[in-house]
Formats: sequence, structure tokens, C-alpha cells
Amino acid sequence: MRFSIAVRGFGVLALLALAASCLPWGAASAGDYPERPIHWIVPYPPGGTTDALARDVAQAVGQALGQPIVIENRGGAGGRIAMNDAAKATPDGYTLLVSDASLATAPSLYKELPFDPVKDLQAVARFATVPHIVVVSPALQAETLGELIALSKQGNASLNFASAGVGSPLHLAGEALRIETGIVWTHVPYKGAAPAILAVISNEVQVATPSLPAALAFVLAGKLRALAVMSPQRLAVLPNVPTTAELGYPKATAQGWVGLHAPAGTPPAVLAMLEAAVTKALQNPELRDHLAAQGADIAALSGAPYGRFVADEAQRWKHVVAVAGIPQE
Repeated sequence: MRFSIAVRGFGVLALLALAASCLPWGAASAGDYPERPIHWIVPYPPGGTTDALARDVAQAVGQALGQPIVIENRGGAGGRIAMNDAAKATPDGYTLLVSDASLATAPSLYKELPFDPVKDLQAVARFATVPHIVVVSPALQAETLGELIALSKQGNASLNFASAGVGSPLHLAGEALRIETGIVWTHVPYKGAAPAILAVISNEVQVATPSLPAALAFVLAGKLRALAVMSPQRLAVLPNVPTTAELGYPKATAQGWVGLHAPAGTPPAVLAMLEAAVTKALQNPELRDHLAAQGADIAALSGAPYGRFVADEAQRWKHVVAVAGIPQE
């Protein structure tokens, strides 16, 4: 009798404790999040556009959350290594993927993926968009995009296009331009955006379509000539450079983007805290000005709209890959 009374007196607390212990770790402790440093996996080596933007935003988001954010660069395999690692991480909010266009293009470029971009990763927030631009060597006799297209179609012309590798954002931006304009060139893939840009500067190749942050300093220094921007509007940092749409090629657009994805199953409360921290960080005037100076536009999207954006981008680039005849690996 005394035993049954004791159980009734203490059973509620015991059952609650038992129930909590049976919940996933992240769900049980979402109210305490974050208690330790958070890791953001960047799918490229240090120094690129995605890495630079991630580090800038991470510092501000870490301040908003009250915990440091550690950047981990896991490059290779077109971003698949980092995506797979993030998709299979514990869904507790402490390991996240810095997502970019490679997340949308991977299903079209690779026959098999060790993860499902839709089912295994969940959109948290988008930070910024990054336009691509059409640049040529200053030694090339082409002052406008129209002149470049005309030059490429001359019988004695030998125009080479530099990319950061087959299927890279730089390559796909160039294919979008080629499909829309009919420009004629030979594709020369390099191992990264930096070598591709340097090849144009040295006139080893003549044209490229890099992201603005990767090329802006060279354009401003006169080492590259910008013929067009592949964004919907002109850019404040290059106000005299027309858009491809202005020049009569509205479908020749390409904008990179950088955001954050979490492993599927991350507790909603944790996702909400991360999204709120990103929103707060992107409202920081110093951060906004710093990103703008690099050629990135703050373009915040919350989780669900960001997920829809990635899905739309996947369909668009699937079409470009098919029309360009890029073989799947």
C-alpha cells in the first residue's frame, strides 16, 4: 500500500523524465539551444565567394545566437562531400550546410547522389544573391557584348571560354549566355574560379562569366573588361555596365546565392531560432554595406520560401544542362 502511494506521488515526474529521455536529443533540448559552438560546412576550399560570404554572415549570426560559429571547409566532388556530410549529421542544429547553387544543380549533373537534396536537407534561410558578369581580356577587340558575339562568329575567330570546371556555376552561367545569344566559343575548364579568371586576365582565354565578388577587384583595376551583368538590374558598384536583359537577352541571367540548410528532422524551434538570428544579422548596416562592397546583395528569404526558390532553380538549371548537352557523371 505504501509502495503504491509512493508511485502515485512521484510517478508523474518519473514518467515525464522517462518520456524526455526517449525523445531525440535535439528535440528534448531545443529550449537550451545553442549551448556550444555551431559548425557551418562550406562546400569549397577557403577564399571563394561562398566561403567569404559565409564567414561574414557567420560572425553576425554567432553574435545574435550568443555562440561562435565555426566554418569547416569541405571541398571536392562539386560540393557533394559537404552536402552529404551535412545531410547525414545529427539534426540538432549544431551542424549546418552553407548552401549555394550547387545544391540546385547537383541532381542534374550527377546520376547518383548519396543523399536526397529535398528529403535529407531542410532550408533555413537565404542570405544573399551574387550576380554573374560577362568579362573579357582587355586585349580583346570587343568593347560590348554585341561586339563579342559578332567577333565569335567570324570565320577566323578563335574564342575560348574559361570555367571553373564542367558543371560549375561559372560554366552553367556561360552556357545560359551561349544558349540565349548564340555566341561561339571553345569551353576550357580550369580547376576553380580563380585560375579561370587569371587565365582571362593573361589572355590565355578570352571570356568568362564569374560571380561578381570573384571578379570585381580586377574589373575596377582595369585587368578585366566587364561587358554585361547577368542580373535583373544594373549593379550599384558597376552602374555603367548594362544587364543582359537590356541588351536583348532576358533569359541570359545567372545569379548565385548563399544560404543555410539543416539536416532533415532538425527541431522546428531550433530552425526558428536560426532563422531569427539570420534575419537579425542581415539587418546590421555594417554587414549589409560590407557585402554590397563585395558585389553581393542582401536577399533574405525564410525557410519555406528559400526551399521553393531552390526547387525552382533546380528546374531552371536542369533545362540548361539538358540543352547544353552536359553529360551526367
